[in-house]
Amino acid sequence: MSNLVDAENCARKAIEYQPDSHQPYTLMGAISYDKYEYEEGDYWFEQAIQHGAETEDIDAERKRIIKSTKDEHKRHEAAEYLLKKDSKRYAWAKDHLKKKDNK
Repeated sequence: MSNLVDAENCARKAIEYQPDSHQPYTLMGAISYDKYEYEEGDYWFEQAIQHGAETEDIDAERKRIIKSTKDEHKRHEAAEYLLKKDSKRYAWAKDHLKKKDNK
């Protein structure tokens, strides 16, 4: 968790130094998702899109984060969150629900 705090501090400095770049906003979104703060992550991901990030890249980042979440309960929680948000756009998240349901 301390690495996430350090990463967040770096991302905030990057936003300060390069406010027009989408990369620090994307990083803040990823950090928020890693902290299971999905709504805050969505805010930062939306900021990244407004600063030039591609929607497909942001969705790929969400997918990567959820796939790499080691805590099965949290992975399931994140998948449910995204499916409630947009079941078509995040249809891939259903795979993470099946894994828990099959056990």
